[in-house]
Amino acid sequence: MQLSDEDIAMIGDSLQHICRDLAEGLFARSEQTCEPARFKEALNLFIDQGFVNPSQGDEGCGVWEGCEQAPQLALTLRNLSTIARVSASLALSVHRSALALHLLKQLGEPTELDATPCINLHGRHGIGRGELANWWCDQPFDEAVLRDVFAPDRACLGLMPRQARSLVVPVFKDGAMAWQIMSGGVEGSAPGHGLDELHDGSFAARQTRLVQLPVQQAKALSRDIWHREWLGLLAIQQGCVQQMSEMAQAFSTLRFQGGRIIAGHAAVQIMKADMQAALTDVRTVLAGQALNEAGFVDLLRARNRLHEGLALAANVAMQTFGGLGYMRDNGIEKRWRDVNHLRQQSGSASDMQLMSANWRDLEGAAA
Repeated sequence: MQLSDEDIAMIGDSLQHICRDLAEGLFARSEQTCEPARFKEALNLFIDQGFVNPSQGDEGCGVWEGCEQAPQLALTLRNLSTIARVSASLALSVHRSALALHLLKQLGEPTELDATPCINLHGRHGIGRGELANWWCDQPFDEAVLRDVFAPDRACLGLMPRQARSLVVPVFKDGAMAWQIMSGGVEGSAPGHGLDELHDGSFAARQTRLVQLPVQQAKALSRDIWHREWLGLLAIQQGCVQQMSEMAQAFSTLRFQGGRIIAGHAAVQIMKADMQAALTDVRTVLAGQALNEAGFVDLLRARNRLHEGLALAANVAMQTFGGLGYMRDNGIEKRWRDVNHLRQQSGSASDMQLMSANWRDLEGAAA
């Protein structure tokens, strides 16, 4: 489905209205964790409005639909960033539910049974990232490592809503990446470092089925799914930091120190410039992205730098508040934890270094 500029503007306006209502209603107290029932209500709102689309029919304008086209990809990333300004946990749930639905549709699996399935890509050990890069590049790889990292018989641990009823995870089998689709529920969940509405839990599967594809098709699909996951995480983190930057800007115009508001101090002006520089860097990279191999490699190499820049910007926003930044009452502390938790999702800094290094080594050898 090709969207016109008018369609994109209308969708953006609609989302802005929804997010404004959520910010003034269910998420009015940004420093507090949203209750599970209210969080589910907010997530269902995005399903009702078509931003998460479980329909098997023609593609609409939901997240990750039609993103082979540049305007739709830009719209998806902008929408995730907008939702993240209300709640990072809500944006991550929308992103991963939509991504899981996109994957299920590519696999030819039914999607109407659960409108908000979860997807978990992290595997078991970070060392597998390097072997995954080898496999994607058609180079020799250690299959035993990938079978261990993406093993079907291991407990499925990860960040997911407590009410999750289905989960999709990658499984390496017979020399290719397959996908295990599970029905069940979350158990043993506990709050993590951030993203308080979600929980680090174990998914107890009651029913499972494995979907396998030919090797080359499996490579293309799995790389596309990881690419979308990294883009979504970056857009969500960007939205969080943008909101933190505006909170810091507003506070700096109210706080007096040394006989004047702190917005006039050179140190604070430098801090605000640092925040804007990090946000501009991310916007530039996202604006040039496309869902192809070149875009994947560019993001692979830039992801650590971008996440570190956004994490630094979040720290600067906290520092603008001084000691008050560490208090939960004003909400910026919660967002700071969310930003730092997001950068660990689907590949920490060391994991990404392994994958990027292997990819560079392979390109160097080929040259």
